[in-house]
Amino acid sequence: MKKREVCFYLLSLVALSWLMSGCVKKSSEEIRFDNSEPLALAPDVTWAVVLDPYAGYRKTASWNSEVTSYCLKGEILQVLGETEAKDGGNWYEFKNGWLPELSVTVYSNRFRAETAARRLKK
Repeated sequence: MKKREVCFYLLSLVALSWLMSGCVKKSSEEIRFDNSEPLALAPDVTWAVVLDPYAGYRKTASWNSEVTSYCLKGEILQVLGETEAKDGGNWYEFKNGWLPELSVTVYSNRFRAETAARRLKK
């Protein structure tokens, strides 16, 4: 009877240590905070990812406006302003000009935009 109790005790100890080993963090990776973009998590700043393969920045928020420069699919841009155009649809202002809402998707922070841009490029 004693031998049986000792075996049960040892098996219980082995099983418990096996279960507890799953609770230990096995990865040696450090969690680092990326502060390269100070406005990345600012609550009043939004970010956009360009959806079109080749989108033209407009001088004003209108399809009839002059194209000033271009951007490419997957680029991440800080939104500086937003307006509803007279001819319909929302337009977003960026450093280089205006893009229509059809050309971008807007995110609440830069990290979400980066994740979306990575998925878009796949």
